[in-house]
Amino acid sequence: MESLLVQLNTCSELIAEGYSSTGNIGWLNEFCATFLDFASDLKARLPEVAPSGANLDVETIFLCLTQVVTCITHLERTISMEAPQMTRQHFLDRLDWCLRRLLVSLTQLESNVAPVKNLEDHSFVELMDLALDHLDDYMEKLAQQSNNSLHILEESFTEDTYQLASIVNHIVRHALAFANVAIKSDKKALTALCETLLTECATFHEEAGEPNSGHRKLEALSLERALYALESFLNEALLHLLFVSLIDLENTSVEKLKEALQRDPVGAQELISAFDTNMDRIQQIGVLAIAFSQDIKTKTIVRSCLASLESLDACIVPALQLPESISSSHHAEVLQEHFNQELLIFRNVIHEIIDSCSLINNYLDMLGERIHVQDRNHLKLIVQRGGVLVEHFRLPVNYSGLSEDGKRVHKDLILILRECQAVVNLDIPVDPKRIVKRLKILYSVLAKLRDLISKDNLEPESSVASAAQVPSNATRTFVRNSRSIGKRHRSFVKQTGNCSVFGPQDSLAESGHNESDLISFQITEILRLD
Repeated sequence: MESLLVQLNTCSELIAEGYSSTGNIGWLNEFCATFLDFASDLKARLPEVAPSGANLDVETIFLCLTQVVTCITHLERTISMEAPQMTRQHFLDRLDWCLRRLLVSLTQLESNVAPVKNLEDHSFVELMDLALDHLDDYMEKLAQQSNNSLHILEESFTEDTYQLASIVNHIVRHALAFANVAIKSDKKALTALCETLLTECATFHEEAGEPNSGHRKLEALSLERALYALESFLNEALLHLLFVSLIDLENTSVEKLKEALQRDPVGAQELISAFDTNMDRIQQIGVLAIAFSQDIKTKTIVRSCLASLESLDACIVPALQLPESISSSHHAEVLQEHFNQELLIFRNVIHEIIDSCSLINNYLDMLGERIHVQDRNHLKLIVQRGGVLVEHFRLPVNYSGLSEDGKRVHKDLILILRECQAVVNLDIPVDPKRIVKRLKILYSVLAKLRDLISKDNLEPESSVASAAQVPSNATRTFVRNSRSIGKRHRSFVKQTGNCSVFGPQDSLAESGHNESDLISFQITEILRLD
């Protein structure tokens, strides 16, 4: 481990040199060579120092390694186009932060001191599992004890209820954090569900001393139902927000923001506000995508995207507002390209992990609610959101999963969606019946596609499917592949691990920099987790 710390210290010294005017391509190559040696040795040592891999320090290490590669890529372009010092400093500051975090994580791994994971460090899904596990244990204790011997475990029951109350409070914090950026109707419903959950938890805690085990069991079941209700609706709200945010990414793109600032800086404030709001939403979508995902590659790429977007969010608008000059133009150009690349990776990885049937079901709900709406603007918006489904199946991993019948219906979907877009965007008055007719056809085609996907997913387990027929629209979840534990039914990402660390780019060596003399792109292979 000592050699790793020495190599890391050398990398830090090189970063310090990079802040000076001597930070050129030669300097960057030297840093890349040194960091590559460090990363290679680190990969060889990780199985030894962190055999389980399920460690907060290991997750931080992978995030930092990914961020270093990302920053190197854009730092090379910054140097090549002679962008101003402030552009270079943006990436050097991030590299410096990553190296310092790597040092802390390696030191903790060396000391064999596993970081204590407090409730604050748990994700929404982990907290839900903890709460449900506590309830399972509580119910088992009730089942094992008669009314006459309940007093023996009274202290244990009291401790259980205190722990459960603390977990529920943290679950509510996560849900309310998401509710703050959710669409208005979902925010109200999520707040009400949180209040119900807190009420049920308070009642459960107050009844801890109730001598009647049957009564206690009923209170536990009520609390369990409140937990499931919140989780289920949060899944739905997350999908709603995904449709809204992905469309808003187009409506509040950096390009449109730049045009608005050049045309009318004062009038652009509303667009800037909408941009900031959508960035907050993207962060929440990413946080929950990480929570629902079990694959470390997926977690790493989403974390890296969120880290990049968070760092850019604070400086992208100020960069566009700089007085016009060659240096400010280069600065904005580098940051804008970086921002767009991270968004592209983020969109693709979200589409790769999301459950296709759930996405279609959610859109069908929105379409069904608005199919008879007379307001043309509302209809334009709902048809525009249909483009998210087109984007979803444009991803090879999703399209290739369709059967031949599914691909045929998908082609029908593209055609009818184009017809819907054409009819709602006509400048001349249109008979509402014509619009409704096409929207109904769109609904029918989508329902058929959903049913085909559900059928294909059930066929490998036909015995299970025949034993319990589940309606095709019964499961509304954020990501694909279901996992049942007892009465629980959760969907998570695919277990096959076909989600690459760098998403749609496959590797940075293929991202348009393959002519570079930098060796940094070999680091991408180090980051691939076998």
